[in-house]
Amino acid sequence: MSGGLASRRRVIGGTPLLSLRVPLGGRTVRVRLKMEGENSFGSIKARTAHALLGSLEAAGRLGPGSRVVESTSGNLGVALAGLCAQRGYRCTLVVEPSTPQRSRDEMAAHGAEVVVVREVPGGRTLDARLAAVRDILANDPTAVWTDQYENPANPRAHQWGTAAELARALPAHRLDAVSVAVSTGGTLAGIARYFREHRPRTRLLAVDAVGSAALGGAVGERPFKLAGFGSGQRSRFLTGDEWDRALTVHDVHAAMACHGLSESTGVRLGGSGGAAVLAALLHTLDTPGDGEVVCICPDAGDKYEQIYVHPLPAPPEPDRGVLTVLKALGAARLENGEPE
Repeated sequence: MSGGLASRRRVIGGTPLLSLRVPLGGRTVRVRLKMEGENSFGSIKARTAHALLGSLEAAGRLGPGSRVVESTSGNLGVALAGLCAQRGYRCTLVVEPSTPQRSRDEMAAHGAEVVVVREVPGGRTLDARLAAVRDILANDPTAVWTDQYENPANPRAHQWGTAAELARALPAHRLDAVSVAVSTGGTLAGIARYFREHRPRTRLLAVDAVGSAALGGAVGERPFKLAGFGSGQRSRFLTGDEWDRALTVHDVHAAMACHGLSESTGVRLGGSGGAAVLAALLHTLDTPGDGEVVCICPDAGDKYEQIYVHPLPAPPEPDRGVLTVLKALGAARLENGEPE
């Protein structure tokens, strides 16, 4: 089961929750997975792409003959390519070597031009992607950048979409924490805005990768870089007020969490979802009062040969907490998909 459900839905939003029981530290933790891979185009980025295009259309910046341009690690590009094909815009997407080949193929199948930049040492490949975008904008007056990194439509899509759906799905349920892996930071920023106002007792967990600068850390090499997780630059949407706890995990450990969950439940998540689950359980391991958490799972694992087909590289030496959580995931069990 690649995403936990039998078939992919063809709409944006209204994605389901799966519930897991995970034995951890002598107790049972309930983990709910917000299955964003069930969106049209296969990821949470369908929400973002729809909002980005809508904001530019409302401002009169997109119209007949426009060329949409964006830098992407995969999912946003697939969604933009599909939506641009539907709306009649040309589309150019700038990716990097770590972008899954299946994602690139899907972009091209929707008619998008796919530009692949070279890998830059020191975790700076995003800089090369953005330089390529700026070069296109400078040379084509019809080109319009959706700019997922600073366009306020990005967090708004998750404030009034992703977060509001969670609140409606769990109106009277205890919800101790929401775990969100970051890249541009738009998803976490939007969820935080909603939850700070409507569910202020719920803790917000920001999850970043070792070697990522998304939360302000030092950018560094990531030999096993997971697409859509972390960033080579600090998020423009996050100031530090949006989270109650920041957790940093290794890419390989996040992939190992994906493996453990797949083997115990049949649910295959993408790497950022695995990171969110790993961090959520690390949080509950040392926060005994928290036993009900939601993890935002941006996509399913069906396109990630890096995680599920090829052997994983030797992981960094995990600490006791990571070892405990990975073992617990091997004993996870699915409940019904609907909240009780």
